[in-house]
Amino acid sequence: MWEVRIQYANGNEKILRACTNRETALRYVDAIYSQGYPMHVAYLVRPRSVDGQVFVPA
Repeated sequence: MWEVRIQYANGNEKILRACTNRETALRYVDAIYSQGYPMHVAYLVRPRSVDGQVFVPA
């Protein structure tokens, strides 16, 4: 599982969507950025984390 997250300028992050594979998550971020590049936020794709532990699919 992969998470699409928004990261704010102060470092806080919020999960926007969970995807089953990385390519789908990256396409989602590409679709967001196709609307323009927002200031003071970034969109990230990361492996799903549970209780601070990051799980990377094999």
